Amino acid sequence: MTLEAEPVAPADLSAYVLTLLDDHLAAMREIRERLRPGGTITPGGRRTIALDSVETAQLYADRMTRALSTPELTLRSPYAEHEQPML
Repeated sequence: MTLEAEPVAPADLSAYVLTLLDDHLAAMREIRERLRPGGTITPGGRRTIALDSVETAQLYADRMTRALSTPELTLRSPYAEHEQPML
């Protein structure tokens, strides 16, 4: 499986997150196609493909974690300014 170089996170985090998700879904669709029923595959090939899915998921999780761990981000609710205090 070929992995492309990691893109540089643009200033718009939401666009970067969507790009990461789109890339991840495309990679998983490719893996799913390789696992399709009725396809010819070498002995141990399905296990290798399944391991590729784990690697792809880990790469996605690592990239997303790095993107969301930048010091500029806060974890407060985007609606915090508009929420009413609980009494």
